[in-house]
Amino acid sequence: MLAAVSWIAQMLASSAVVILAFIVTKSTSVGERLLNHHLARKVEALRHEHDEKIEALRADLGHLQDRGRRANELEFDAASKIWQAFVAAHMKTRQAVIDYLTIPDLDRLSTGDLETFLESTDFSTPQRKQVLEANEKVRTFSKINRLRIINIAGASIYEGRLLLTTNSVFLPSAFSMAFKQAFDTLHGAQVEQYIDFQRGRSHSYEKGNDLIGPGGDALLARLETLTRTTLRRD
Repeated sequence: MLAAVSWIAQMLASSAVVILAFIVTKSTSVGERLLNHHLARKVEALRHEHDEKIEALRADLGHLQDRGRRANELEFDAASKIWQAFVAAHMKTRQAVIDYLTIPDLDRLSTGDLETFLESTDFSTPQRKQVLEANEKVRTFSKINRLRIINIAGASIYEGRLLLTTNSVFLPSAFSMAFKQAFDTLHGAQVEQYIDFQRGRSHSYEKGNDLIGPGGDALLARLETLTRTTLRRD
């Protein structure tokens, strides 16, 4: 009897060990699957988050590259236009300073020939009429023409200054400052000519003479170099 009880006890103990081992094995397997599933979800979430950040960085980088390219285009366009405007203003101001004009003796021309000549000019209809009716036609023509040239130079300087002011935001400060000072120089020479026209040829030509001399050529050369450097800047 005792032997039978002992055998039964041994069998139960052995079965319990087997069952316990099975439960532990199953529990470990399930736990591993649960852990792996949890880790996989974490990794996927992190990957998704990182992908979003990478895409955001790519978008920011593309935006910055686009803005940089656009800024370079605007700078190039602004520098080119301001250089062209300055050259035009420079030439027109020099023309006002030099004031060299060759015309026929209008006082000796017939009315028909005088009308034909005046039609070849840029004079307005009232200005042509003024010359036709003047007693001193050469003098009247010269005065009208001189004032027109001075005013044309002034308008060109104003347009250049306006262009510089509206585009300076796209340009290096050194470029804007150099052209601002250059336009101021032209303006000084133009005002000098206007005062001279109003008062007669008694005003000094300090600024005008400097503009048509080596100083004017040097100014143009400096700005040409500055513009070329700005346009070709990497």
